[in-house]
Amino acid sequence: MLKLLRLFLQKKGRPVKVHEAQPPPNTSVLPNSLRSRVVIVGAGFAGLQAAQRLANTAFDVVLLNRDNYHTFQPLLHQVATAELTPSQIACPLRKLLRRARNISFQMVEVTSVDPVAQIVMTQQGQHRYDFLVMATGSRVPLERFPGAKEFGFPLKTISQAVALRDQVIRSFEQATSLPTLPPGLLTFSVVGGGATGVELAGALKDWIERSLVKDYPTLSCQDIHVVLLQSGDRLLPGFSPKLQTYVRRHLQQLGIEVHLFSRVRQVSSQGITLTDDSFVASKTVVWTTGVSSDSPPLEMLRQVHPISNGESVCKISLLPTLQAADYPNIYFIGDIASVLQPNQSWPQLAAVAVQQGKAVARSLLRQSVGKVPLPFRYQHRGSMAILSRYAAVVQIGKLELTGFIAWIIWLGVHLALLRGHRSSTLLQWWNSQGRGERSAQMLLSPVATNPFF
Repeated sequence: MLKLLRLFLQKKGRPVKVHEAQPPPNTSVLPNSLRSRVVIVGAGFAGLQAAQRLANTAFDVVLLNRDNYHTFQPLLHQVATAELTPSQIACPLRKLLRRARNISFQMVEVTSVDPVAQIVMTQQGQHRYDFLVMATGSRVPLERFPGAKEFGFPLKTISQAVALRDQVIRSFEQATSLPTLPPGLLTFSVVGGGATGVELAGALKDWIERSLVKDYPTLSCQDIHVVLLQSGDRLLPGFSPKLQTYVRRHLQQLGIEVHLFSRVRQVSSQGITLTDDSFVASKTVVWTTGVSSDSPPLEMLRQVHPISNGESVCKISLLPTLQAADYPNIYFIGDIASVLQPNQSWPQLAAVAVQQGKAVARSLLRQSVGKVPLPFRYQHRGSMAILSRYAAVVQIGKLELTGFIAWIIWLGVHLALLRGHRSSTLLQWWNSQGRGERSAQMLLSPVATNPFF
């Protein structure tokens, strides 16, 4: 092809030099025994971005993850509401890393980390590292609220999204077969007024009104409720007061029961008890608020920093470069970095994780040539949330958009960031947003299960 291009340019009288494709810099120059080894734990937005930025460099990179796919978490609520299928928001990691000659992937569960011996232990063996990148994400700490772990539905993984989708469909199926409707069977409560909670509440209401009520005509709409509980005084913290007011009014116009200053005290099989002793009868409680960095790898690091009474607590502090203060060859990125550094104003968003993954990769490349890592500085490029069909909010600096234009921007940005399956996702959006049809509305597990604890 290059020869044909040269001949064509010569005939046109244009002595343009065509460069041959060069191999990436620093690849396979050193023998394996002299190459630094980077172990990345977690393949979310942060871990995957770091791995891809280190592709075909002078490092030997090992990516460890409990699943063999990367999940596009911003669209989990659409899987939970039967708008998309799991395969449309997940992409195999080996496919994403296929061209990276220096990266190996293993689907394993990390159990602990020895920062002194520089070893990561897994259920299948151990991995030595020169540099360690912890991108284990966060989880929803349901155990902090009595009953939430037993009766609540978190929304952090694909399996949890599918479990929630099955729970909603199962509730409607049960309602049609019972002579008397139990209290709260068709009440779906969402705890947390952040982006995930707001988007899920809107998606649930849209799913119910435009699809489920048509498929279950014997049920009365008066018995179906979507409740959004927020402990604070506003929805969507971080957005402007104007947009927060718009979001609340829009959700209420949709028929969603929005309750502010509503802090949960206890969850049971019958519903939610609030701190003011009021009770919300609900068989389906979705938990989208609160995060924790608790994970087995951190348990080992806690033991390195015991306190006086003999117990161990998390004493990990991060430098501005995202390095652990006591172990500068260990980096923390993604949600786990935000949890460990509560004094930072990093929102737990995919954009932050991606920027941190890039920053850590740059720092590692700098260290490989004898330079010092640079501090991480988050560049906020805007926030957005979808509320319902044809309605969203977008905030980019002083620019604030609502309604249809914001909805189009939300769709376009998420479609551009999605890895693979864009055409099928766009078709599914047209089918669900435009026609109100949900092709993923199937009950895969007729018997209720609790797969995530």
